[in-house]
Amino acid sequence: MPTAKLSKKAQLVLPAGIRRRLNIRPGDRLILEVEDDHVVLRKAPESDVDALRQYRSDVWKDHGRELERERDEWD
Repeated sequence: MPTAKLSKKAQLVLPAGIRRRLNIRPGDRLILEVEDDHVVLRKAPESDVDALRQYRSDVWKDHGRELERERDEWD
């Protein structure tokens, strides 16, 4: 299990294997959450749109085509 040491300036260096696995690069934003007695670190989405993508579903996937068919039937 990789470990890291907190510096005197309260900085933490993430091990290379973790950075590669999460595709974390210098300048990326990270989300830190405290859960009970541990910290969960996640890579922050690059935009709000990317953040919302995790909540999408396939329910409305082909809805646009269905609407077009219904509109065509009205004519």
